[in-house]
Amino acid sequence: MIVAALTAERDITQIPTISSERADAFFTLSAIMAGAFVLWALFEVVFRRSPILAFCLLGSVLCNLNEPIWDALGKLRFHEGNHIAWTQFPDFAQPVHYPYWAMFVYTGFGGVACFVFYKAFASRSWKIFGYAVLGQAVMNIVLEGFIITSAYDYYGEQPWRIGTDFPLWWVPVNYGEMLAGFLLCIAIRQWGVVKGGLTSIALVPCCFSAWQLWAGWPTYATINMDIHGAWRSLAALSGVCIAGASAYLMGRYLFGPLNTATATAAPVEQREREAVPA
Repeated sequence: MIVAALTAERDITQIPTISSERADAFFTLSAIMAGAFVLWALFEVVFRRSPILAFCLLGSVLCNLNEPIWDALGKLRFHEGNHIAWTQFPDFAQPVHYPYWAMFVYTGFGGVACFVFYKAFASRSWKIFGYAVLGQAVMNIVLEGFIITSAYDYYGEQPWRIGTDFPLWWVPVNYGEMLAGFLLCIAIRQWGVVKGGLTSIALVPCCFSAWQLWAGWPTYATINMDIHGAWRSLAALSGVCIAGASAYLMGRYLFGPLNTATATAAPVEQREREAVPA
């Protein structure tokens, strides 16, 4: 009974349709949000002489090219009526009709999230890093479970579909930006703010996809197999373990053990004040 509740199945044959008013609202609000992030990046460049957020936003654009892969494997379908940017996997029974609002949302979900995790790692504080990890989870659940959930759904048997249509197994799988922030922190420490920051253009999309496979492959595999739902729940639990252990190892590498006192400000924070060359 518990397994059945955690692996609720959604009908694949009927694709819901959202109203034109709601589709317009998603498009407009997400575009405004993306514009605000761009203005923030410009502020960082002009007043703080830091191009890091701008580079992260550029990388977030590239995330949209591989997001449909995980939509197809994870059985996510965008509803009819969305303003569609393009269709991917047209030969599939459930092609991915990728909407414009998803592209705009990725400026925050990919670019800004990477920047926030970079700042958390650069702080060399377990406490700040913990807040970033928790904030990512809360943002993910609120955004996908309550705000934009009416524009898409997850079909088939999905583990941990609790309270909303958003299956919670996705939460630990959506931490690719944490890996990107970790590697970006190391790159900036090694090569400086400009050269190191440039790596984020590749790090954001690459780490996004790498983490999907790293933490999500057991669940991606089992939700596409004809097996008992208990195995899917076990696979989802493995994603939590993989993500949690990985977060700890990254933190330990940069901060030291959890019981170690917080170090002084990292050189990376000092180097971020370097002027951007003309």
